[in-house]
Amino acid sequence: MTLCLFYLIQLCICFILGVLGDVGTEIKTVRGIEGRTITLNTGLTGLQNDSILWTYGTVKAETTIATLNVGRNRPEYNERLNLDAHSGSLTIKSLTTSDYGIYELRVIREQHDVFLVSFYMSPGILAPVSAPYIRHKTQSLSLASPLKQDSCSVVCTVKNGRDVTLSWYRGEERINQTSNPDTNKTLFLPLEVKVDNDIYSCVANNPVSDQTIKLSIEEHCQPHSGLDHSKICHICQLFSYLQNNLIVYVRKQLTNLDYWVVYDFNVSQAHA
Repeated sequence: MTLCLFYLIQLCICFILGVLGDVGTEIKTVRGIEGRTITLNTGLTGLQNDSILWTYGTVKAETTIATLNVGRNRPEYNERLNLDAHSGSLTIKSLTTSDYGIYELRVIREQHDVFLVSFYMSPGILAPVSAPYIRHKTQSLSLASPLKQDSCSVVCTVKNGRDVTLSWYRGEERINQTSNPDTNKTLFLPLEVKVDNDIYSCVANNPVSDQTIKLSIEEHCQPHSGLDHSKICHICQLFSYLQNNLIVYVRKQLTNLDYWVVYDFNVSQAHA
């Protein structure tokens, strides 16, 4: 009796393996970009009369969204979905943050599943990172702190977002970076640049995209219209002289009397 039961179990196992032996089971994790297109590639080729069934759900794939040779497609999915009849791959257009979840493909041949694959699209559907921009960092002029002729200060700025990092590079070397989990705050990254032959670039990136802007010494390091330090000093001295010695004459006529009002900023006199 025990021997017969053993052979019966073996026979059942062989039958199950014979039916399901060709079925592939696989789970792939994918990440999309908001507004872009993504294709869930099956890796299959040459599908002809097989039935193809795509299902979807945020937790479990239970809703049919695309089919071939199995009933009709759900009309609400037709505009954004494209099903390849030869490979079974599914293309989703104009991704939104609500498209995350489980996507499952079943290929059915002669009433048996011959291929099964699941795709998990993570909730982290990210928007492409914004383009950064560079501006000169304004510095106050002072005779006590002369301008540096061999350097300038710049700031790279980018709109913040989830997982966004802002970095400065000198050539291929990253020299500093910043990020902020508070996506409502703009990212700023200053840099003191030496006017030399090195190439500086600012890079904003997140896990799905990046944007780069190169620093132009001619464009971003000319805050004073080419005036050198000596000319600026002369201008400052001239303004100081005018401030301390400027006399403003105001002539007023009253009862045939001429009044001259003399202003020396600190002294006011009236002469009749």
